[in-house]
Amino acid sequence: MPNAQKPNRRSAIPPRWATTLLSWWGHPDTLEEVQGDLLELYDSWVQTVGPRRANWRYVANVVKLLRPLATSNAKEQYTSPSFLSPAMIRNYLTIAFRNLWRHKAFTAINIVGLAVGLATCLLIVLFVVHELSYDSYHANADRLYRMTLHGRLDEKEIKLAYANGPAGQALLRDCPGVEAVTRLRKEGAFLVKHGQEVIKEENVAFVDSNFFSMFSIPMLKGNRTSVLTEPNTLVITETIARKYFGQADPIGKTLSMGELGLFRVIGVCEDVPANTHFHYNMFGSLPSVKTGTKWLASGAYTYLRLREGYSIQRVEAISRGFVSKYMASEIQEFFGITLPEFLQKGNGFRFGFQPITAIHLHSDLDDELEANSDIKYVYIFSAIALFILLLACINFMNLSTAGSAGRSKEVGIRKVLGSVQKQLVSQFLTESVLLTLLALVLALGLVFLLLPSFNALAGKEFTSGAIVNGRMLSGAVLACVVIGLLAGSYPAFVLSAFKPITVLRGRIQAGSRSGWLRNTLVTVQFVVSIGMTIATIVANQQLRFIQNKKVGFDKEQVLVLHDTHVLGSKLNAFKAELARLSSIDNVSLAGFLPAGASSYSVDGIQVRNGARISTHRNKSYFINEDYLPTLGIRLKQGRNFSKSFPSDSSAVLLNEAAARAYGFKQPIGQQLSTLGDGTEGSKRTYTVIGVVEDFHFESMHQRIAPLLMFYGGNNEQLALRIQTDDLPSLLATIERQWKAQTDTPFAYSFLNERFNTMYQSEQRIGQLFGVFAGLAVLIACLGLFGLAAFTTHQRTKEIGVRKVLGASVASVVVLLTKDFLRLVVIAIGIATPLAWYAMRQWLQDFAYKIDMAWWVFALAAALAILVAFVTVSFQSIKAALMDPVKSLRTE
Repeated sequence: MPNAQKPNRRSAIPPRWATTLLSWWGHPDTLEEVQGDLLELYDSWVQTVGPRRANWRYVANVVKLLRPLATSNAKEQYTSPSFLSPAMIRNYLTIAFRNLWRHKAFTAINIVGLAVGLATCLLIVLFVVHELSYDSYHANADRLYRMTLHGRLDEKEIKLAYANGPAGQALLRDCPGVEAVTRLRKEGAFLVKHGQEVIKEENVAFVDSNFFSMFSIPMLKGNRTSVLTEPNTLVITETIARKYFGQADPIGKTLSMGELGLFRVIGVCEDVPANTHFHYNMFGSLPSVKTGTKWLASGAYTYLRLREGYSIQRVEAISRGFVSKYMASEIQEFFGITLPEFLQKGNGFRFGFQPITAIHLHSDLDDELEANSDIKYVYIFSAIALFILLLACINFMNLSTAGSAGRSKEVGIRKVLGSVQKQLVSQFLTESVLLTLLALVLALGLVFLLLPSFNALAGKEFTSGAIVNGRMLSGAVLACVVIGLLAGSYPAFVLSAFKPITVLRGRIQAGSRSGWLRNTLVTVQFVVSIGMTIATIVANQQLRFIQNKKVGFDKEQVLVLHDTHVLGSKLNAFKAELARLSSIDNVSLAGFLPAGASSYSVDGIQVRNGARISTHRNKSYFINEDYLPTLGIRLKQGRNFSKSFPSDSSAVLLNEAAARAYGFKQPIGQQLSTLGDGTEGSKRTYTVIGVVEDFHFESMHQRIAPLLMFYGGNNEQLALRIQTDDLPSLLATIERQWKAQTDTPFAYSFLNERFNTMYQSEQRIGQLFGVFAGLAVLIACLGLFGLAAFTTHQRTKEIGVRKVLGASVASVVVLLTKDFLRLVVIAIGIATPLAWYAMRQWLQDFAYKIDMAWWVFALAAALAILVAFVTVSFQSIKAALMDPVKSLRTE
């Protein structure tokens, strides 16, 4: 270079007009410092390129840096004494929109990534809030409880969602803190007839007269305090009222409820809200059905309301005396032993009391009114919402800091021109918050668009009104403002604090100090996305295992006809006509089916095995001789029922689990007795004639329990084993024969479909995991894309030098890619054990479950590496193909 000695500054002073212009734009308090920095900067240029070229470079850079500032009222901005005045705020917004528009692609990626995260979070928040709101709408919900029954009987645990029939009235008598008690009984489905129309109604309950005083289901017609006091009276929902009576007034009109006869409508209520632990649309008066007075032979779902300030613990203490006070004599009657002997054998009963608001998420008892959810899914989805939002925020912050990398010189020249730090902070924060608010608008649009699909996936009925309510919107806006402030904090507080001379000389590259933070955030993103990918694979594997596992019966090619009991005396003739069809192999009465919703009975069984007498509480089916071959259930020992043996009316078949539970080494010929209901002749003795192989008659969440099968007819349904290639023609033939016998609508289902409905919850969980995992991967890739763009921009000179020195495109791509893949490998190492533990806990809910294979984790890892490589290689290849001359031309 020509300058061996430091030049004389006077001979190389920059043009006076440039200095005057800078003085005019500068702030008086900092002008002297700025002029010193500019002289130092000018000296460095003189030493590098000589005085003449330094003058031209000085002028060119001043003009270049002042041009964008001059178009944005910069003089007013930098000299205004009030940086939060309306004019200043308007100025900040104007500059923010210009900066965002100048980098349209970058802005779009940033907004879309955050919008996807916000939309997902909003949908999950809807789901979680709804789950937590169950039964909280009732008046005095904090004082409403459900009474339950717990205990042990011959080493078998009892946990029932209902209580003994007389228990509620005993509470009213003995416990002064109980203000009111009401009961509910479900009696199965009814064929309801109105005029010539016959419709099957599944959701029918029978309740006490004070039911609507206890539960806040609004009454549209009728007096809530006086309805259902008489037998054969009915309260229906408004949907049922329109269904049967149209616009006419239903009060006083009658509906036929099958064998129970005519019921008079005396009230109409609103539809039961979705966030309730039961959903019935017809409420009959409880005196219309037999309730029973025995403690050990009757039950009802019992609810109580406490008086103000009375604790449930006091009620529990009083209820402990019910066993000795009310049940001792019945224990003697049913079991043939005294209460002390009964207790000495480890048996016992106790009552529990559940807050009504806790039933939906915290109750998993036998015989629930309907399938409840689980609090752990609320925790899981809440965590997913937080993770998705965290991923979106990380992505947004990474892209924001990456975008700020090119603005360090802008910050420097603004400070040279007199801008103070608080003005720069306001500008950057305004841009960041504006970006998040734009993302929120897009997120709301996505929510409205995806709401129908989300409802179908989650099994809910959310409307757009749930999104636009004040609380939800205000929370979303507040969250966006916070996200914007956090994301804009780096450029606002870090870049604005740089010394202008240091920045303009290129000694500081924006973002270099926070590289470890961005790498950490990207690693966290991939930890979450890899973990959710593993969860999705494991959940789908478990569902396939359930659907393909041998269940002990043949669920394929079994057609089930519903409501066949309406045929009455014509049923046998109809059954015989079907059996003659060539496409039907077997026909059986099948009131009890091992898949989906099906009725069954629960019997107290007393078994004598040698000198030992044990008592069991087992589920039982009533079947005929065609049942086993129709469903493909195999005999292990003994024989099936047969019309050739009149004594089979006192015979019983066991499954293998029952034979083991009773301790039978040779079950055939053993005898057992039912406890009955305490009335004369209700106890009966049966002889075991056969043992069937275990089959899954309940969900695979439970192990196969003992099951008894008695000989008898249950004419609710017919099961048909079919073999046909023309199913529509067969169904049309069966329907013609059905309509020739009855006016009742023809209804059918397939056994395999009923089996799959038992796992709808798990299927939804698996689908939701899949969707959220895909979103997590998408957002993580956007974050990685931003980091890759930032890094390649920072290493532009290095790439140019390497290419000049002979580096190939492939070597440059490997150089830029390996650092990112290292982050993904670290994420794999963290996510794998966490996901293994989480899914292991989830699988504990299944009695029959898969073993998690190593390839599941390997597949998730490979997918993460592949996605990361494809994402990063786009930027890497683009940088590697850049002309090195352009890369090095940076001054």
